[in-house]
Amino acid sequence: MDIIGGIQLPDHSVDYVMFAGMLVAALSLSKSRLGWPLKWAETFYHEFSHGMMCWLTGGRVDHLVLRFDGSGTCYTRGGWSVPILLAGYLGAAVWGGVIYMSGWFLGESGATGYVKFELGVMIFAFVVLARDLRTWLILAIIGGIYALAIGMEDTRYLPVVLQFIGLYVMLNAVRSPLFLIDGAHVGDGAMLADRLFLPEGVWIALWFGFALAVMGLCMVLTLPGLAGWLGV
Repeated sequence: MDIIGGIQLPDHSVDYVMFAGMLVAALSLSKSRLGWPLKWAETFYHEFSHGMMCWLTGGRVDHLVLRFDGSGTCYTRGGWSVPILLAGYLGAAVWGGVIYMSGWFLGESGATGYVKFELGVMIFAFVVLARDLRTWLILAIIGGIYALAIGMEDTRYLPVVLQFIGLYVMLNAVRSPLFLIDGAHVGDGAMLADRLFLPEGVWIALWFGFALAVMGLCMVLTLPGLAGWLGV
């Protein structure tokens, strides 16, 4: 049995209460300007995933741009355009899932090492990929979150911090493709539609469904008993 505030709860209830608390906090924070740095983080992982796929398919990343409104652009040359275009929304969901699962599985010491890795990614992007003051500032703020996490006096809570960041990024990865439903025919979905002659809605549904699947998998892996309840 788990105990919260002196109240005895059924086994594993603490895991569900913590997850629900983080979910409510993330949704609430997303409605506030205080949540912008984590929204920028999701945008960064989106654009950085474009860049990673460009490198993997033999292309070159010129630079990336992050904007205060939560938008961004990764400027690439060469590479295979289809997987590069697909990688943004898919990659953001994967990054969020990996961050969340790292907080769950690695424990206190392992989480510290992983946060240092994420900070290293931000430093790499700051030095190698950023070209303008706005992008440098946004990367510094995101990196500052990871740096503050490393500097926490009580590192017992570091895994929870990682889980929260990952959950926030995943939630934004779920919602971001839906912003393409605007009739403007611009963005990754429109470019894929032009290249592969499948409607933009197909790609929006793919990205939305994939992000939901990543989040669902994280829940099944970290919430005891959920897989059995769902019949998985």
